[in-house]
Amino acid sequence: MAVFDAEAYLRAVGERWEPERYEPGVLCNPVLAATAAALVAVDAITLERAQAIIAGYSPAPAPGAARSHLAGAAAVQDAASPPPGIARLRVVPCDRVIDQPWGRLTIRYVVFTDQATSLRVTLRPDESQPASLITFLPQARRVSITDARGTTAVAELSGGSRRGELDWHGHYEARPPLAADTPWIELLGEQIHLTAEPASSRAWTEPLPAQDPAMRHLWERVATLNDFHSPHLALEATIAALTAAGAIPAGGSIAGAARAALAVLRPGGASPRGVPGDLPGPWHSLLARWGRTGGPVATIPVGAVTPSFDGVTAAVIDLESRDEHFRISVELVPQVRTGLPYRDLPAQQHLTWWASDSLGNYYLGEQGSWDPRGGRGRGIIGFWPALDARASSIDLMPTATTARAVIRVPLPRTGH
Repeated sequence: MAVFDAEAYLRAVGERWEPERYEPGVLCNPVLAATAAALVAVDAITLERAQAIIAGYSPAPAPGAARSHLAGAAAVQDAASPPPGIARLRVVPCDRVIDQPWGRLTIRYVVFTDQATSLRVTLRPDESQPASLITFLPQARRVSITDARGTTAVAELSGGSRRGELDWHGHYEARPPLAADTPWIELLGEQIHLTAEPASSRAWTEPLPAQDPAMRHLWERVATLNDFHSPHLALEATIAALTAAGAIPAGGSIAGAARAALAVLRPGGASPRGVPGDLPGPWHSLLARWGRTGGPVATIPVGAVTPSFDGVTAAVIDLESRDEHFRISVELVPQVRTGLPYRDLPAQQHLTWWASDSLGNYYLGEQGSWDPRGGRGRGIIGFWPALDARASSIDLMPTATTARAVIRVPLPRTGH
């Protein structure tokens, strides 16, 4: 029997790439990246050799052209000094209302980190003044905030309004941060005492059970929701590579279950045929509720920091639930990616974001807006389907290769 030559296989995939099939400006081959990631996962080829082959099939960018956003993020991290740990995180609920001529400002909670001080707010313009819908934002865009030590910082507003709603949701962010232990802050002529505590969240880590590398990689590929370009092509490339390497059987039920699961998650280009019966771990629960709406409308301050797991530390700042999904604001040290690569092959840890509620329902996370600067990652992880309103708690589970963290967040009881 001939020995499988992973380098020759990867080069053959590169030779077959048709660049015109992909959007202009993409400098890397997503099928080649998925193939390479699968071969690296089962130790058929080293990461360094796979990266070199990918580079050989990536056209040189035109002068001034942007690089792949994932390659750029990796470059930012590589150029940064070793990232510091996550310092003390303080999240203080307050729900303080301040009325102004331009409208009403509600301060939901205040977040203190070692990087910035943020006020999560809701603004409602004064409808009694005809021009207020247009003029209130310039007046509210910048405020001065003072802490108990007498330090004053200017905070800028960012955010937006949801379709059909009058309220504007966002946050004021002050850099450098105010004193994290301040007992009060002052803005717009009013003093806000910071005495409340968020709901009692817990965080811990736990090792993952041993799993076949090919199976783990295959299902991580299905779970990579933030592959916006060609998830079905990437999965087919993964299945083909694992089959060629002898890591999964050709034409078996394993590949069929993965295809059926992805057809439910990402139906574009594929026809869902219902939830397959033979699925590993949480997949049956997830797919059975996929697309479900009716989540409670709530925002929950969290303020939890995990112990290190596979070299990663995660801080969860808050959880926001809406009708169709829920999302969390997070900070990760060091910067890691969510899901498997689909444009290039960075030497970077990755996480799959799972969640499980007290009723046994599972949810899958996708990376949203993200800031990878300074060796850290900050941004939003969105979860689907909608949160079950009957659940009393949710376990957020950023999952690495050998371990995961669990952040248990109590939920307000809004359903029956």
